[in-house]
Amino acid sequence: MIPRRAAALALAAFVAFGWWTARPAQAAEATACPAIRQPEKIDLRYKLTFDQHHIDFVEVRQLTSVDIPAGQWPLANDLTLSADSPKYRNAMRCLLHANAATKKFGKWHPEWHDVSEATKQQDVVAVRYESWNLIGSAGQFEVGPWTVDAEPDKDWKVALHSPDVLRGASRRTVEIDPGGLEISDAPGASSANEARRVWTAPGPDTAASVARPKQLTPLSRHDSLIAYLGVTSWWVFGSALIALSAWPFRKKKNGDDDRTAAGTLADTAMQWAGLSAALALTLALLLQLYPATSRWRALIGISSGLALVLLAQPWLPLTERSDDSEKKATTRRAVFVTASAAAAIGLLVIVSPRLFGLSSKLIPTAPPPPLAIAGLALLEASMLWLWFTAMAAWGWRFARDGKLGGSPTENGRNAPGRHLRRITATGAALAVIAALVVLCHALSFETRWRRADWLGEADALFGNDHAGVLGQQLAEFPSFGPLWAYTHTSVLTAIALVALLHLSSWAGSGAKSLGPKGWDLLLVAAIFAVVLALRVAKFAGSAANLYGLWLPLNMLALYALVKAGRRWSVLGRVDRKARKCLAANTADAAKGESRVAAELSTRAGYQRLMGDARRCRELLHRLHLVDHGHAESTRRRTLENQLSELHHWRPAECSRDCLPDPVSVVDVALCWGPRRRWWRNALNAARWAAVFGVLPSMVTVWYENAYDPDHWALTLDLPTGVPDVVWRFLTQEISFAGAGLVLGALWRVLPGERGPVRALSLFVAWLVPIGVVAAFSHGIDRRALGLALLNIVLMLMVLTLTSMWMDTDTFSRERPYWTKRLNLLASVYQVHGLSGQIAFLVMQMAAAVTIWRQIATG
Repeated sequence: MIPRRAAALALAAFVAFGWWTARPAQAAEATACPAIRQPEKIDLRYKLTFDQHHIDFVEVRQLTSVDIPAGQWPLANDLTLSADSPKYRNAMRCLLHANAATKKFGKWHPEWHDVSEATKQQDVVAVRYESWNLIGSAGQFEVGPWTVDAEPDKDWKVALHSPDVLRGASRRTVEIDPGGLEISDAPGASSANEARRVWTAPGPDTAASVARPKQLTPLSRHDSLIAYLGVTSWWVFGSALIALSAWPFRKKKNGDDDRTAAGTLADTAMQWAGLSAALALTLALLLQLYPATSRWRALIGISSGLALVLLAQPWLPLTERSDDSEKKATTRRAVFVTASAAAAIGLLVIVSPRLFGLSSKLIPTAPPPPLAIAGLALLEASMLWLWFTAMAAWGWRFARDGKLGGSPTENGRNAPGRHLRRITATGAALAVIAALVVLCHALSFETRWRRADWLGEADALFGNDHAGVLGQQLAEFPSFGPLWAYTHTSVLTAIALVALLHLSSWAGSGAKSLGPKGWDLLLVAAIFAVVLALRVAKFAGSAANLYGLWLPLNMLALYALVKAGRRWSVLGRVDRKARKCLAANTADAAKGESRVAAELSTRAGYQRLMGDARRCRELLHRLHLVDHGHAESTRRRTLENQLSELHHWRPAECSRDCLPDPVSVVDVALCWGPRRRWWRNALNAARWAAVFGVLPSMVTVWYENAYDPDHWALTLDLPTGVPDVVWRFLTQEISFAGAGLVLGALWRVLPGERGPVRALSLFVAWLVPIGVVAAFSHGIDRRALGLALLNIVLMLMVLTLTSMWMDTDTFSRERPYWTKRLNLLASVYQVHGLSGQIAFLVMQMAAAVTIWRQIATG
C-alpha cells in the first residue's frame, strides 16, 4: 500500500491545497451605478432563445442590445474599454443585474459569457452582450438579465430582471423564442405566434412559463424515483446472475474438504453478489429515498469502502501452493494498517469536525480556515481511495481465483516480498488517481466561480467568500460520492463471469466441444448481457429505466441464436452428417459428443484439415487462372478431380464423407477458428475487438462529452466530469472486448461460412432486444436515436473487423509466405469473396458517417 513517507507527503499536499483554495478571490472594483439621464432615449432589446438539439440538456441563449447616448450616462464610455478592465466590468454589471438577490451556490448555475466590445458612433454607445447556459438538472440558471427556474415536475419559470438603471427605458423590445418547446403562459405579450412571444410596451419585468422537455427526465421527482429503481434493479439482477452462475460450482471438491479452484471462485463470486446487492439497496435506493445528513452518508461511504477492501483479502498469494506464511502475514498487516489509516483520516473528519473548523454538518465555519478545506479534501480522497482500492482488490481476487493471469512461473513472479511491492505500487497509483479526482472536483468549482464572479459580485451574490463556498461544494461530495463510486463496480460483474467461464471451460470438455454448453453457455449469455445490454439503452426513454429487464432480454436472444446456430452452422451440419454415417461407435453418438470436435481436437486431425484446406485454396486459385486464360485449359479436369478428392473429408471412424455439398474443407477450417479450444478463440477475438474498438470508443466518448464547445463546457462544469469521460472510454472498450469474447466463444456454432456473416448473426441477436424496447417506447428523441444508431453501426464494424482478422488468424502459419495480412485475407476469401466483405465494411462506414452528419448537424 502507501508507505509512511508518501502518506506524510500526501497530507502536506492536502494542507497546501487547502491554503491555496482558501486564498482570497480577486474581485472587480464595484462602485455605485449612477442613474441614466433621459432614459427614454435608450434603445433596449432583449431576446431569449431555447435550443433543444442536445440529448442531455437544453441550451438557452440571450442577446442584450443597448444603445446609450454617451452624454446621458457617466459610465457609457467605460463600455468601450477592454473587457478585462474593472471599469468595463462594473459598467456591464450595472446594465445586467446590479440588483441581484442572494443565491445558493449549489443550485445556482452561472452563465457562460461571450463578451464583445461596445462600439461608439455619433455619441451613441452600442452594446451587444451574448451569453448562454445549459439546463440539464434542477436549479436556477442565469442567462444575462434572465433567470430560468427549473423545478422538478413543474414548468420552467422564465423571468427578466431589468436593472434599476434601465427601468425607465421607454423603447424596449423583449422576445422569447422557445425553439420547439411549448410556452404555457406569457402574460402581457403584445404579439404571439406558435414560434415566439414578443413584448413591446414598457412595463414591469417580463415573465413566462415554458413546458419542461420530455427528454430531461432527471428534472422530475417521479422520473428520478423510477431511475433509482431502475439502477437498483440493474445491480440486483446482476448480483442474482452472478449467484446463479456460480451456484453449481460451489459443490465441487477435491479430496475430502479442499475445494477446487472453481469452487473457491464460486464462493468468492457468491460473496461479492451478496455485497453488491446489499450496497445497491443501501446506496442507490435507501439513501436516495430517505433523507440523510452528509455525516451519515460519509460514514457509510468510508465504512463500506473499508469493509470491501478487507473482505477482498488482497494479501493472499498468487497461488495457494506458493504460500509463505511469514510474508503473507506481513502483507496482511500492511494492507490492514494502510486501509485502516485511510479510513481513520476520513473518520476523523466525520467524528471531530470542529477539529478542522467544520460544523456538525461538515460545513466550514465563517471565515473558513485552510484546515477546513484540507479536511474536506482528505475526506473525499480517503473515501475515493478506499473504493478504488476495493474495486482493484476484488478484480484481482476474481482474476486470481479464476486463474485469468495464468500460473506464476518460477522466474520470480511469485518471489517472497514481490507481492507486497505490487500491492504498494498499486495503492500509490490509486492514491494519485483519487487525488486527481479531488483536483477535478475543485477545478470544476473554480470554473463555475469564475463565471459567477466575472462581474465581481460573487461574494455578495452567494453571501460568502470563495473559500466558504468551495467548502460547501466539497462537503456535498459525501451525498453523492458513495453512489458515484459504486456505479463503477459494474465492471466487477463482468470480470467475475469471465473468471467463472475460464475455469469452467478448462475443467469441462472445452477441447472436444464445438462451443459452450450448459452452464458455460449460461455464463457466455450472462457476459453478453452484462457488457452489451446498456450500450444503447438510453435512447429508449423511460423504458430504459428498467435496466434489469435488459439482462434477460439479451440472454434470451443469445440462446435463440445458439439454438439456430447449432442446427444451421457449418460445423453443426457437418457434425450431424458425421453422426448419421457413424455406425461403429453408437455409444458416443448416443452421448451427443461432437465427432468433428473429437477429430480436430487432436494434433494429427487438425493438421490434416489445415493441410487439406490450404491445398483446396491453391487448387481454387489455379482453377481461377484456367478460367481466365492464364493456364492450360486441359488441366481443368485434373484440378476438378483433386478438388473432389478433398471434398471426401471425414472424421475418424466415419464410413463415408461428412461434408455437405456446399461446404468445403476451407469452410470447416474457418468455422473451427484459429485455436483448438473455444476459450482460446474467445480470448483471441476479445483482443482484436479491443484493438479495433479504440477509435470507435474515442468517437463515441468525444461525441457524448465534447463534440462541441457547449458540451465540453458542461462536462468541465460537473464535479466528476473529466473522470466520467475516462471511465466512459474504459467501459466502451470493455463493451467491445466483451462482444469479441462472446463472438470467439460461439465462433463454431454461429451461422455463416465466413467470419463477417457470423459476426452479423451475433449483431442481430444484440439488436433484437433493442428493437423490442424501441417498439414499446414513445417519443424517442431524434438525436438520442441517432446516437443509438451510431453506436449500433460502430459495434457492427468492430465485430466485422474482428471476424475478418479471426479468419486470417486461422491460417496464421502461412503468414511468413504473405507480405501483408490483406494478401492472406484475399487468399482465404478468394477475390470475389473479399470484394464482397470489403463492400460490406464500406457500407457500414458510410452509414456511420451519414448518421454522424445527421446528429452532428441536426
